[in-house]
Amino acid sequence: MAVAIKPKSTQHTGLAQSMEGSVAAWLVTFQLDEGDSIHATISIPLTGSPSHHEAQEKALKMLRVFLNDACDAANKFRFSN
Repeated sequence: MAVAIKPKSTQHTGLAQSMEGSVAAWLVTFQLDEGDSIHATISIPLTGSPSHHEAQEKALKMLRVFLNDACDAANKFRFSN
């Protein structure tokens, strides 16, 4: 079954301190849906992206890595008896 990923929200949450000084802090949320069975929301906090669009792109890259790693973990997972 196909999984749909949609951006749900992108919020500028203030400023965060970094080595470069104050940088923008963001919370990007994605909605994941697979038909009628699985619905999930994943929020990704990040800092440093100067614009709304750059924050979304950075969060999407992080989501891709996470989902790839989650797929690997699910394939290796076994219930203990």
